[in-house]
Amino acid sequence: MSIVIVSFNTRDLLRDCLSSIHAACAGRTSETFVVDNQSHDGSADMVAEEFPWVRLIRTERNLGFAGGNNCAFRLATGRFVYCLNPDTVSHPGSISFLLDILERDPRVGYVGPKLLNADGTHQLSAYRFHTVLSGLFSWSMLGFDRRFPKSRHCLSLHHQYGYDTAIGVDWITGAAIMTRAQVVADIGGYNEAYFLYAEEIEWCWRMHRAGWIGRYEPGAVVTHIRAASTSHLSDSHAFHGHNPALLIESHRRLARQTLGRPGQALSTALHLLGLSAAFLRNVPPMPRRNASTRRKAFLWIKYLLRTRARKSA
Repeated sequence: MSIVIVSFNTRDLLRDCLSSIHAACAGRTSETFVVDNQSHDGSADMVAEEFPWVRLIRTERNLGFAGGNNCAFRLATGRFVYCLNPDTVSHPGSISFLLDILERDPRVGYVGPKLLNADGTHQLSAYRFHTVLSGLFSWSMLGFDRRFPKSRHCLSLHHQYGYDTAIGVDWITGAAIMTRAQVVADIGGYNEAYFLYAEEIEWCWRMHRAGWIGRYEPGAVVTHIRAASTSHLSDSHAFHGHNPALLIESHRRLARQTLGRPGQALSTALHLLGLSAAFLRNVPPMPRRNASTRRKAFLWIKYLLRTRARKSA
């Protein structure tokens, strides 16, 4: 098995990530790659000095998440490939558990673990593919996803099944996703047109179209410190620590690819409509208004319109 970690300025978190791998493998044979995307915090030197068993790749430029993973895919020799974020800690036996799933069922092409936040609370990680209405249902802060958890427009499967049930999924959060080397050979690695964000959705979409089944398996547990390399950016707090401009640009690209241009345009319009409603319902003197939700809705609207204007220029 080949473990691939793409790192950018996450030295201390990367140390914890690597330190957890041996116990997570539970005796399974593995090789571990760290692709350092031109970090300037000493991450690469730390790996070289403290983890000599890691195959360190120092890139000549920042290849992004997709390009960094593909760089290691070309060198990987394992029958299975595990893409792992540097801001994760793998719980004992978690990697071995996911391997068991792939070995038992040849139909499963990709599988992911239960993800926990640093405080031990659950993190959303198992999803349906986007539809034209998903922006309105799941991203507008109107609560439709929790009111209609069985709807195909509700992205998160956890709203329907919780966090402790093994389920089939359309896509899995890219913080920890295991697949087969055969799958990579058949459909290719990550799409490098996605520099950051949504690349795992597009990858799972291609796997799914090729006939592979995705699984969420809560028997494997990983702690994930989200957005460790981007949470310092302005306004990122409203986007779970992510870079808002890149996040929106990547998801717009994904919508064009999977829904077509008319579907992407309608999806964006409905998303803006839902965000506008969320903003208005939280302004004074509306009852039960929430200033935090109002501010988040405003920022989403701002970046959606700004990103569209920049792409149109």
